Formats: sequence, structure tokens, C-alpha cells
Amino acid sequence: MQLNWLRTIKGKFTLYLSSLVIVIMSGLSFWTISREKELMENAIIREGTAYVESLAISCTNTMLYEEVGLVDESGLLDNYISDLMKKSDLHIRYAMILNPQGDVIAHGSRAEVEDIYRDPATERALSAKDTLLQYPSPNLLDISTPLAISSKRWGTLRIGISLEYLRNEISLLIWRYVLLTAGFIIAAIAINGFLFGLITKPLKSLSEEMDSMRFREDVTGLKVNRRDEIAILQQSFYRMVRNLKADEEERERTRKNLFLTEKMAAIGKLTAGLAHEINNPLGGILNCIYHFKKGGQSAEQRREYLELMEDGVRRIQRRVTNLLEYARNPGLERSATDFRALMMRTLSLVDYQLTKSRIRVEEEIPEDLPPVEIDKDQIGQVLLNILLNAIQAMPDGGVLRLKAWISAEGLVVTVADTGEGIPAEILSKAFDPFFTTKKDGQGTGLGLWLSQKIIEQHGGSIRLTSPEGQGAAVEIVIPLGSKGVL
Repeated sequence: MQLNWLRTIKGKFTLYLSSLVIVIMSGLSFWTISREKELMENAIIREGTAYVESLAISCTNTMLYEEVGLVDESGLLDNYISDLMKKSDLHIRYAMILNPQGDVIAHGSRAEVEDIYRDPATERALSAKDTLLQYPSPNLLDISTPLAISSKRWGTLRIGISLEYLRNEISLLIWRYVLLTAGFIIAAIAINGFLFGLITKPLKSLSEEMDSMRFREDVTGLKVNRRDEIAILQQSFYRMVRNLKADEEERERTRKNLFLTEKMAAIGKLTAGLAHEINNPLGGILNCIYHFKKGGQSAEQRREYLELMEDGVRRIQRRVTNLLEYARNPGLERSATDFRALMMRTLSLVDYQLTKSRIRVEEEIPEDLPPVEIDKDQIGQVLLNILLNAIQAMPDGGVLRLKAWISAEGLVVTVADTGEGIPAEILSKAFDPFFTTKKDGQGTGLGLWLSQKIIEQHGGSIRLTSPEGQGAAVEIVIPLGSKGVL
């Protein structure tokens, strides 16, 4: 049996384990990356703030000394800004010194000197009394600090640090975790496959053993060498086989007992019928003997009594002879038989009776019926017996309908007449031995009983129906290829 891989236990477990790894690694990656980003950003802020605040002291002192005339600034602030721009570890995008009005006093790009900034970020920087952090854009950190002593303010120092490399580091970290997750999944699948191989190998062996073992096989000598859950399953399987074998043995005993019971019941019916058939003429014979003993009969009466006694003995002899003839049980001699040809040949045997009784035949037997494995002589006897019964049921004429077809059950044959039919109260007795509704001397009462016996030997069934006022119909079903009961 081929299973969809995702429907197997191994497939489901692999899928669930991979999903669990993805969920855990996704959560762990998110927390780690967020934490790493925060730490890196805080490090940049601390380092940038330290640079800005330390440089602000130098710039403030320079501007103070210039104001009191101790030194001449003469480009000293530009040197400070230029030195700051050279620090590659901070990825500084710009650095500038603004006066309180927003004019650029010094800038990393000399083209920006003497420009005036009026943007919101500059306004906030100029009004801030302490170091201020701003994010003018997602990839830019702006750090500003006032150049002031007490209430005296000479301007503001601003630097812009690029966060692009930080985003690149985060992207690289994300890819590392993706690859790590994929590695974990591959490793999990490999380990899962190895472990399931250890588990499923004995299960497959047990499955093969189950498929190859027949429940009739003796498993009492089989031993379980494992000491795990599979051993429990194996023990359960052996126990099930033993139970099935015991049930089969019990069923076989029951079948034999039932067969014997049915056989004894059939013998009982046969014996009762035979006793009835013999008892009646014996009663007549005893009555004649009684009159012989009594005496006083004339020669004519004695001759009549002797004829009655002879007739009774012959009736008994005929019944016993018929019983012996019908009780024979020859083996079936099956052969591939053209059933339509067999039916037509049997029908020709009763052609005279059909014509004499003015009976019209309507047959629906396909010419393309496949050959059937039957004993053509015995089945021919069954058909002849049923046809004769149907003809005798229509002494004033009628219609005889013959049909045959192949169904799921096998070959189905029906023979129906338009006679008076069979009363419902005696229909169930039709297959009893010696039971007949015909006049004395016209039937033995063994025809249908023998027909049923032959059909059952072929593994089939025979059924008699008689709807009120619609004649009678016999249906025969013979399984195709059935070996029957020999």
C-alpha cells in the first residue's frame, strides 16, 4: 500500500518538527536581532555623544578665549570639524558648528559655511539646553549639543552619523539566522529520518510478517525477541492470530455440526415421507389379510383382495425403487457448457407435450451467453423436471416463459408458467421429499427435492414463487466458476 509521504507518521513528525524549529528560531532570531540592533545603536549613541561633548568643550573654550581676546580662532574650529570628519569608525556624514541664529560657522564641507539652516531639526537643536538626539531620516542619527557656559551660549555643535552600515549588519545577521534555521531544519530532518528508520524498520518487518502469515498457521512456537512497544504489538498480533485460528476451528466444528444436523433432518423428512408412502398400502394389505382370516368371501372377492394386495406391494416396491434411484449421489462432471443449447435441447424433449397442451413458449435467452462450468446431464435433468411440472400445471394451455442472464451472483435462469399456481400454505413444502399435489401415479414427489440437491451441489440456489392467480415461477442461480458441494 502506497501512502502519501505527508500522511505517514514520519512525514507528519518531520513537518511538525520543522514547523517547531522555524517558530523557535524565528522567535529567537527576532529577539536576538532586536537586542543586537539596540546594543549596536546604543554603542553608536554613546560613542557619538562622547565625541560631540568632548569636542564641544574644546570649541566652547576656543570661542570663549577668542571673545576675551586671548586667542585668535583663525580656522581652529574648522580644524576641529575636519579632524572629526576623519574618524571613519563613526561613519560621520556631516559635522557643523552653528551660531545662535542658525548660521554655519564651520562645516565639514566648506561650501556649507555661512549658510543658514531653518529646518525643524536645526530649530530643535538651537533651542536645546542639553545634548539632543534626533533621527531626521531612518538611516541618519543627528547628535547636537550647545556650546555654552552657564547662560552664555556661543552656538551649537551638530554631527550626523549614518546608520546605513548598521542596517547592513542587521540584514547580514538576519541572513545568518535564516541559514542557521535552514541548517537546523536539515539536521532535524536527517536525525528524524535516522531515528524513524530505527523505529520503522521493525514495524515494516512486522508488517511483512503479518502479510505473509495466514491465520491458519500455528504461531505457538513463535517468540518475541524484543523488549519494547513493538514487542507488545507483535505479541498482540500473535494473540490475534491464535484467537482467529481458534474461532476458525470453532466455526468449522459448528459448520460440521450444522451440516450433520441438516443431514439428519433431511433423513428424518425422507424417512417420514417414505413411512407415509409405505404405511398407506400396508394398511390396505393388512385389511385384506384380516378379511382372508375372517373367511366367508366368494371367489370374486378373494380375487379382488389379492389384486388389492398385489397393487399395494407394487406401490411399495415402486416407492422404494424410486427412492434408491433418486438417492444416488454421482459426482459432478463439470465441463464448459453452452447453456442456451442445453435449454433448447431440453425444450425439444417436451415439444410433443407442449403442442398437445397448446402451450406457447416465450424465451429470452441471449445467444452470447458465456459458457458455464456445469454438469450438463444433471442440470439437463433439473430443467426437464421443471419444464414437465410447468406443462402439467397448464392442462388447458398457457404461456411458458424462459429467461436466462448473467448477474453479479452468476447464471440466473427462470421458468414461469401461467397455470393456477401453488397455494401459499403448501408452497414451503414443495421441496420436501415425496410431497406432491399431483394425482396418484402422476408424480413421485421427489423431482423438486432432487433438483434442489443438484443445484446445491453446484453451489447455487433454487427458489419457487407463486403469486396468487399468476402461476408459478422457478428461479435458479448457479455461481460462475463455483466449485460447488461435492
